Amino acid sequence: MNKHESLWLVWQNVNTRLFYHVGTLSFYDSQYTFQYTYRSNGPQKINDAIKNGYLLHPMFPDLKKEYKSKNLFGAFKRRLPSEIRVDFKEILSDLSLSEGYSEMELLERTRGKLGGDQYSFEKPLKIIDGILKTSFYINGMSYQDLPQNWFEVLKSNKKVILKLEPENPVDENAIAIYTGFNIKLGYVPRFYASGISALINNGMSPKISVNYINESSTSSWWVKLDFECEVPEINKINLSQMDPIFESVV
Repeated sequence: MNKHESLWLVWQNVNTRLFYHVGTLSFYDSQYTFQYTYRSNGPQKINDAIKNGYLLHPMFPDLKKEYKSKNLFGAFKRRLPSEIRVDFKEILSDLSLSEGYSEMELLERTRGKLGGDQYSFEKPLKIIDGILKTSFYINGMSYQDLPQNWFEVLKSNKKVILKLEPENPVDENAIAIYTGFNIKLGYVPRFYASGISALINNGMSPKISVNYINESSTSSWWVKLDFECEVPEINKINLSQMDPIFESVV
């Protein structure tokens, strides 16, 4: 069976600093597809983004079209490091990729980020055998009152805690992330927050762990977390709260 791979295309409004899941890139059966999230009227999707200043990507000008290609779309391929770079093997090593990597894997690890750019690719929330899984970098760390040795504290005790912030003035679904010593690190990315907060509010207990710490990088790459949560009674949860957050994988 062919493996279905997908990544969320995320756009950031430079004025508000808020993020939106504007489209999904998929690869299955030797074909790439890209489509905007126009079917969802939920927050942090394309319709919400357009209301807040987003302009459709010039390479994908039709909001409702499903774009297809046998090769990775040029607009996305240019976001990958070039194989002719003299340090390309070192880049693969830093990303923990072997030479048999796929372009989707490389796009996932690099997040397709370019300097000063408003786009990034992020892993979707996927349900695999009843377990919801993803990984993400903590948002907003540069805006927190962190101690200078925050990374040493986190490396010595990698316990992290999620705390809902229903009174948050920007997002009622905001989820703050704290160390085991009650140091606020930042937030769960906003485009995941409505789904994860719905799980927590329905009695689920997510497991979250530190995957990666790189204090010498820019703040959006400082801390990567792994997330998973059992969802044994998914049909009993109000899915409208998560529209359409989750992707199922058989």
